[in-house]
Amino acid sequence: LGFLGLSFVYPLIWVGMMSFKSIDDIYANPFGFPKEIVWENYPNALKSFDFLKYLGNSLFYSLVSVCLILLFGSMLAYFLARMECRFSKLIMNYVVIGIVIPISVTIIPLYMMMDRMHIRNTRLGMVFVYSSFGIAGTVIMLYAFLRSLPKELEEAAMIDGCSIYRAFFSIIIPCIKPALFTRFVIEFMGVWNDYYAAYILTSSNKLRTLQVGIRAFFVNIGTSQWGLIGAAMVLTSLPVLIIYFVFSEQIENALTAGAVLK
Repeated sequence: LGFLGLSFVYPLIWVGMMSFKSIDDIYANPFGFPKEIVWENYPNALKSFDFLKYLGNSLFYSLVSVCLILLFGSMLAYFLARMECRFSKLIMNYVVIGIVIPISVTIIPLYMMMDRMHIRNTRLGMVFVYSSFGIAGTVIMLYAFLRSLPKELEEAAMIDGCSIYRAFFSIIIPCIKPALFTRFVIEFMGVWNDYYAAYILTSSNKLRTLQVGIRAFFVNIGTSQWGLIGAAMVLTSLPVLIIYFVFSEQIENALTAGAVLK
């Protein structure tokens, strides 16, 4: 198990070490520690790679999309889990279909539809795409959490004069916070790491994400500047690592709670 864990961690360590090496050191000692730390790789990577612009785009798409996914996904999950409707089973089956269909299968009709709606190559269009494909997994996970909560919570709130919306936001949402944090991290990482949709549905350089931008960076500088490439990869990975470590405890709580769901 230790060897298996090291096999997952070592590529990250190797990229980190590479980002502090000179070109000669990388070719002479590709897998060892740097003989001399070259701090200039990071400022040089930032100068050669329009990092802040791509970072802003990736953060915008990820944060806005995830907020919409959690808002509408939790509301739909609440409706399906707590309210009586003869179409609930049909809607749930439709949501399940959304999980098994990847974005790559629908990219051509999606491209045509967005073009006709004049939202292709726009921030609104990208947020629409990411939000649409992220809701299904959120609904299914939150549905399981909501089914485990006693209905007396809402009934007591209604007796005290709460509206359905007040009960949802003030009582239900705090009860499912571990699941919401888990979905936040999962969906954030999914949107952040996307390359396929961002490359096809955006043609303007000012709208493209870090994943697309770093590919253009590799093409422009070639494969000899491995120190700059390592620095750019570390900078690209930092936001996701920070998000994961900040919410790691909440993810563990959600997994523990999920083990005893009805």
